[in-house]
Amino acid sequence: MYNTTMEDNENLTKSFQGLETKLDKVVEEVKHINSYLESSSGSKWCTKKPPGQVRVLITPTLFSLRDVDTVKQEFSAELWFEIFYKDPNLKGVTNRADVDWDDQWDPRIELRNTVTVESVTSQNLIPVVGEDVPIVHEFRKVKATFKADMDLKDFPVDHQKLTVQLMSGWPLKRVELRKNYGSIDNISKDDFADADQWQLSDYLECKPDTKSNGQSKTFGEYPVYNIIAHVQRKTAFYMWNTILILFIIMALSFTAFSIPLEEHKDRLGIIFTLLLTTVAFKLVVSQYLPTVSYLTLLDKYVLGCIIFQCSVAVQNTVASAIRDKNSASLFDSICMATFGAVVILANLLFGIFVWMKMSKNKGKLREIENKFKRLSGRIDKAYEDRDTTRKGSTKSNIIITGFTDEEVREFEPSNQSDAADSMMEAREVLMM
Repeated sequence: MYNTTMEDNENLTKSFQGLETKLDKVVEEVKHINSYLESSSGSKWCTKKPPGQVRVLITPTLFSLRDVDTVKQEFSAELWFEIFYKDPNLKGVTNRADVDWDDQWDPRIELRNTVTVESVTSQNLIPVVGEDVPIVHEFRKVKATFKADMDLKDFPVDHQKLTVQLMSGWPLKRVELRKNYGSIDNISKDDFADADQWQLSDYLECKPDTKSNGQSKTFGEYPVYNIIAHVQRKTAFYMWNTILILFIIMALSFTAFSIPLEEHKDRLGIIFTLLLTTVAFKLVVSQYLPTVSYLTLLDKYVLGCIIFQCSVAVQNTVASAIRDKNSASLFDSICMATFGAVVILANLLFGIFVWMKMSKNKGKLREIENKFKRLSGRIDKAYEDRDTTRKGSTKSNIIITGFTDEEVREFEPSNQSDAADSMMEAREVLMM
């Protein structure tokens, strides 16, 4: 009986040892998977999460804007942006060397609309006067090609928004992306490579947004921060090399009326030759545009020229079929006068429409410029009046503010000033 009990105990011990060995292997495998996930995705899988929602402030600077391609709908740029946030888990820490940045929580901010990307990242801690929690300062330098949804309905007088989208991997209930109201969002025009084709705005338009996750209702929405550079196309090339040439070709269609009606074959020969020339121009224009499901402004003008030339061809055919020479000559004269009036009126309306579009685009840029100047004035005044000994301030060269709604209201313009500025902008547009 005693021997049997000893054997049972030995069997149980061996079984437990076998289970322990298997559990050790499982733990090692889990660690291996965790390490692989961290190295492949670059995100911390198991880190301490701050309680509640963390507001992250962003200050961007855009350099080397170039290669604005409306066919591929992309552009290239170098983006430097600073990230500021407060992590309660760093309470009492003042030296960045005391932080394990590889195991530290971060807002998981990534570029959402990039094709190719190269990036450099560095972190620092900024002490706050009268507070135990420092501000985490993260600097990122990114060189990338960005995809952009370009609206080409007004081509070649279109105004494009070249947008860089920053998105957090945390849901909106964890992270909120907002503007740092302590510094100006800058854009460099000195190294703008496409200045011969586009007019670049002097200012960036930055605003928060959200991106909903349609596949998961658990997390809901994710925070997005849009950094927008505005560009206005320079239309001189298209006006002189496309629209003017098409207008001349269309005007040459009237030379067919100088040929007697009896020689209608020569008339149709001229019209069809000019029509083929217009179609060739249409193919050339198509090379400047992507395959879109709508007509651009230039497409409408080219199609209008084609329709006009087809109408002239039909009119010549009908006139040649009239047997009575006097009636045919009268019909021909009336049609020529009607066509002339239509061409003059249509081109006049087209010119007015183009002028209105350009004025509207200039008005948008002026509105952004005025908002930027108002905010810049508030930031400059805050920098002059700042007190580095006041609670909540920092001794850094820049002001970091916007963590609370009260701080945001100090820099955001009031509704009354917005309305007054809008009235002044509208008055300026009407006076143009």
